[in-house]
Amino acid sequence: MKDTGIIRRIDELGRIVIPKEIRRNMRLKEGTPVQIYINKNGELTLSKYSPVVNICEYANMFCEVIFDIMGINVIVFDKDCVIATTSKSKLLMEKQISSQLEELLEERKSFLYNQSDGAKMIEIFAQDENKYVCQIIVPILANSDIVGGIVAFECVGNERNFDMAEVKTLQTIASFLARQVE
Repeated sequence: MKDTGIIRRIDELGRIVIPKEIRRNMRLKEGTPVQIYINKNGELTLSKYSPVVNICEYANMFCEVIFDIMGINVIVFDKDCVIATTSKSKLLMEKQISSQLEELLEERKSFLYNQSDGAKMIEIFAQDENKYVCQIIVPILANSDIVGGIVAFECVGNERNFDMAEVKTLQTIASFLARQVE
């Protein structure tokens, strides 16, 4: 563990304020669920809670099946980073998603972007240097809360377009994953 050198006092209601710089670095916003752990030495550990992490096995299977059947690169992510991908794209695991993708998720709807139709591609990852030709973005909504999402993408060099059938397939997978979270 890294010592931040920050000391806080517990107030009369038992609360501790997490410093702004730590909240910003960990992307903790108001309402973000946090898990509290205590070890044998009495140390407390706080970590962001992600219900989507519990379904990694399903998510990985779906990514592989979609790639095997449809030849599409797919990632599944919680509200912060990639939790599942095809074995071909394992370098993407745990990569942080972009703020642009986070904002799209807040709209709670699916997006289909094809560069050949004049659509502007978004950054999928923080500091994303990939050049995309098409993207599908589908939120995973569990109990009407955004818990993550699915992105299908193709990079320059693999000239193709996505269509509504592929969007519907990813929406079906997102619904299944959401039910596993609920």
